[in-house]
Amino acid sequence: MTLVVGCATPDIGFLVADTLLSFAFDLKGRVTPVKGESHALKIQILSPAVAVAFAGDVGTSLDFIDALQEKLLANLKIDPCEQLFATYSALATTASAQDCEFLVLQSTADGKKLARITSDGVQNCARAFIGDAAEYNSMRQLQSPYSGPTMQQIQQQDGTFHTIPFGPTEGEKEFSVVSDAMEALTHRRTSKVVGAIAGCVTRVVNARISGRLEYMQSVEASLTPWEDKSGFSLLTSNSEKRGIGIYYRSGRMGLLFVVGDREACHKERAETMSQFVEVARVKHGLNLVGGSWEE
Repeated sequence: MTLVVGCATPDIGFLVADTLLSFAFDLKGRVTPVKGESHALKIQILSPAVAVAFAGDVGTSLDFIDALQEKLLANLKIDPCEQLFATYSALATTASAQDCEFLVLQSTADGKKLARITSDGVQNCARAFIGDAAEYNSMRQLQSPYSGPTMQQIQQQDGTFHTIPFGPTEGEKEFSVVSDAMEALTHRRTSKVVGAIAGCVTRVVNARISGRLEYMQSVEASLTPWEDKSGFSLLTSNSEKRGIGIYYRSGRMGLLFVVGDREACHKERAETMSQFVEVARVKHGLNLVGGSWEE
C-alpha cells in the first residue's frame, strides 16, 4: 500500500509520500522492508509545473504516468488531470489498474492546484490523501502544533550574521507539520504498508523563488564523538533528469530513485558522497545537490 498527502492553498502546494513497496503476499526470497529494493519514488515530477503521486499497483500506475508524460512532452498546455483520467479510463481493464489512484499537483501562474484521480473521475480539492486510510489516521494522530524556528540568520558580506524574525506562512507551517508526522510514522516501523528508510520521506513543494515544483533536500549528521561519522544526506536533482539520492555516510553507499525509471531503486557503492554524486551523474544522468560534510 502507500500513503501520500497533498495540499494546495494560495501560498503553497506540496506532496509528502512514504517510499515502501508492500505486497498482497509475502514470497520467499523477497527483500525485507529496510532494503532499498523495497522502496520506490512515489511522487514523479514530470515538469516544473506538474507532479503526480500514485498508490496501488506500481507497474500499472507508472504506465499511466508514462502516457501522461508523453502527452506533456508533446503539448505542455494540456490539462494533466483530464489527460491522466482519459488514459486511466481507456486502460483500466484489470483489478490492479482499478485499484490505482493518483494525486496531481500543479504550480502555475494561476495558482496551486491539487486533484485526486480514481476510476470514478477527477476530484479537485485543497487537501487530499491516497493510500491506506488507517495509516493516514495514524499520521494525523502524530501531528503536533508547528514548532519550527522563529528567527533566521542572514550572513553579511563581512562574514557576520544578522538575526531577524522568521515568519513562515500558514501553508509552510502545515507542510512542516505534515512532513514531521509522516517521518514519525515511518520511524515507528510498525506498519507493513507505509515506511521509509531512516525516515527519508519524499517531499515535493513549489520553490519559494522560482515557483517550480522541486524535491526537497535534508541532511542528518552524528551529534557526538561516540556516533563517529554517521548520518545521511538526501540529495535532489530538479532539472532535466529528475530524481533523488540518499547517501549513507557510515555505510559508504547510497540509493538512487529516478523519475520514469522502471527499476524502482538503484544501490550504488561510493567511498564518499562526492563519488556518489559522480556515479549518479555518469550512470543515471542525475545532477544531485544537497547538504554535505567535510570528507
